[in-house]
Amino acid sequence: MKLAYTIPNIDQLTLEELEGYLKILKTIGYDGAETSICYADKVEREKVKELLDKYGLKLSGLRSGGIYDTCGVRFSSPDPKVRERAKELLKKVIDLAGYFRCDVLLGRIQGIVPKGEDLAAAKGYIAECLRECSEYAGQYQIDIDYEPINRYEMNYNHTTREMIAYTNEINKPIGHKVKLLMDIFHMMLEDDSIAGAFIRSRELLGHVHFADSNRGVPGTGTIDFKDALDVLDALGYEGWVALEVGMDFCDYTWGAQASYTYLTTMLDFCRHAK
Repeated sequence: MKLAYTIPNIDQLTLEELEGYLKILKTIGYDGAETSICYADKVEREKVKELLDKYGLKLSGLRSGGIYDTCGVRFSSPDPKVRERAKELLKKVIDLAGYFRCDVLLGRIQGIVPKGEDLAAAKGYIAECLRECSEYAGQYQIDIDYEPINRYEMNYNHTTREMIAYTNEINKPIGHKVKLLMDIFHMMLEDDSIAGAFIRSRELLGHVHFADSNRGVPGTGTIDFKDALDVLDALGYEGWVALEVGMDFCDYTWGAQASYTYLTTMLDFCRHAK
């Protein structure tokens, strides 16, 4: 497992600000940084790569929720022009992710389906968009990792079981498969068992997000991270575990350090207990 910690939106950071965050994460011991993005064209990718190389860090993934939150476009829209704009923006994020050799993380861009719109039709639009974008990502040999989101933030596709079935349908006609982003916060709210959800999703598992039940540092809420780490280790998961602690939860450096210390200590305990 490789550990990453989130930094603010990369298309809104100056290079000086970015370097400050990367220096913190390198000093603590993280393998990578994770960020959100809306406008990929705003990122000076060569200079960003120089900074990542300077600190020996990788981008663990590019989160694409800003395309929906900032630009207001979504895959589920009945308007083909809106869907095309969402795909256009996401493909630019995919191009950037291809340069950095990291996955594209996707959930919110599917969009909330307003009352009165046809949910079945909306899910069909989402599937079409995901197929096209996943095949596009294939040219870079990177994946789109698709996140189940809890009922308080999205009005469909909540549970791991639902998302496995839906993603398998999406993947049937395409060569480059969509994978799953499993976020333990959403799993806590929607799944009967976090360990069971990880086991069920193992063939599609592409990326993992950790935060405690309060969206805070692991160990400050009620989630059993030992159980989660045990099952991920048993599954042989070697991908990214990114800490998605709320930026307003605590001081950034303290949160990054406390999260790293808790998880590495817990993982060592799990392995030595076997």
